[in-house]
Amino acid sequence: KTVTDKSVARTTNIRKAFNSPFRPFLLSTTSIGQEGLDFHWYARKIVHWNLPSNPVDLEQREGRINRFKCLAIRRNVVKLYGSETYHTWDELFSLAYSNLKGTHSDIVPYWCLPVADLTEEQRAKLEYIERIVPLYPLSRDRYKYERLIKVLALYRMTLGQPRQEELLNLLRNMHLSDEQLKELTIDLCPYNKRK
Repeated sequence: KTVTDKSVARTTNIRKAFNSPFRPFLLSTTSIGQEGLDFHWYARKIVHWNLPSNPVDLEQREGRINRFKCLAIRRNVVKLYGSETYHTWDELFSLAYSNLKGTHSDIVPYWCLPVADLTEEQRAKLEYIERIVPLYPLSRDRYKYERLIKVLALYRMTLGQPRQEELLNLLRNMHLSDEQLKELTIDLCPYNKRK
């Protein structure tokens, strides 16, 4: 695909038109919208009009709204640390960082929150990024979706491994329990190694 000034301007205009604080709060996507566009400022729900064929494409699509300081994260930070007094985003995230970071990696609180560390009352207030997949009656999409979610979990385990597809097929055919799969997982995160 050739990148021209016209195509760059179009992409910029689409992003600006979508990222409005007044609407739409929901991204409806197909494979066309799975790369290169950031819609995370004002959307926390994503509708997949068709299912991608592999977990990489699903991650790419959902990555349009699951980003640094996305809408769900900002709303949760306000619910947890906002008050009647005026706070800037920097102040709120500074409060969240000092209260939630603890021994967690630097993605807390900007990408995710340590839900297990929160009280039951705090957890009840939280908003999450929502995945909406229309599964029509008598459609094969239900089975395709179930398979895609299972493969997605395995994909996340094998990220960074060469020839991932072969490993995924092997693990899938072994019918291992979640506990057995966890035992086979090698954590390559430098943060966890330091702990």
